[in-house]
Amino acid sequence: MSAQKQTLHKTSQPEKKNMKTTSLIKNSFNKKHWLSLAIAAFGLPLTFNPAVASAAPQVFEAFGATPADIQTQIDAFRASFGGQNNGIGNGGKFTDGRREINWDAVPDAFSAPNLMPANFFNSNSPRGAVFFTLGTGFQVSANSSNPTNTPVRFGNIHPVYPELFSTFSPQKLFTALGSNITETLFFVPGMTHSATVKGFGAVFTDVNADDSTMIEYFDVNGSLLLAQNVLPGSTHRGSLSFLGVTFETPNVFMVRITSGNRILKTPNRDVVVMDDFIYGEPQGLR
Repeated sequence: MSAQKQTLHKTSQPEKKNMKTTSLIKNSFNKKHWLSLAIAAFGLPLTFNPAVASAAPQVFEAFGATPADIQTQIDAFRASFGGQNNGIGNGGKFTDGRREINWDAVPDAFSAPNLMPANFFNSNSPRGAVFFTLGTGFQVSANSSNPTNTPVRFGNIHPVYPELFSTFSPQKLFTALGSNITETLFFVPGMTHSATVKGFGAVFTDVNADDSTMIEYFDVNGSLLLAQNVLPGSTHRGSLSFLGVTFETPNVFMVRITSGNRILKTPNRDVVVMDDFIYGEPQGLR
């Protein structure tokens, strides 16, 4: 069984069913102070300029048991940016198109059981994304051939996980450790110049509850543009879900991803990890 849908939402009135509680949203605004700490830790300068809110964000979402079940909506999301996949580097050279992260570029040295540097995708493989979490760091799962014989799909954390998680683009997956929150800041790829993007989307695996997993979109002032829940999968094990949102203009400065309702430790409802990230070409703030 699979389902796909594409809907429009007004930024000023996100649907209530896709919003967290009032207290959690207030906490989201309070947490933007953590972003300044993260940026300082990475040694990245931050420029704040006013951003114009988009009037009608476009939501792309799908779920299913196989990659084919979500492929149509992912392709439509990609097409919404125009241009092409701009690959690695060449920051500041594109006004349209997108960047993609499928985690397979992360070498064994930065894959499970090791941690991945939070700025790997703006330094080692520059695509303009830097991650932050209140947990202990980030990990990319091992592939089937690695020098430490580490189990795939986070089997190093628990032996059940390879059966719970599947991939959209084999073989690697991504998670925060010690937290279910991942925040993504955008930069001109390969530079320390802060940027905004037109939209962001991600693939998730093993979403079982309709309110456990969410993406929140913030502008450069820390104002919440949209909070959208990720659709649960069609099966209790190994399902795939996709959520992507695009805005009329590049005004997304940061996204906060809540992946499941518990940290990745002991299997329970609802542990969730991530696969591909897709986002508009980062445009430097002026």
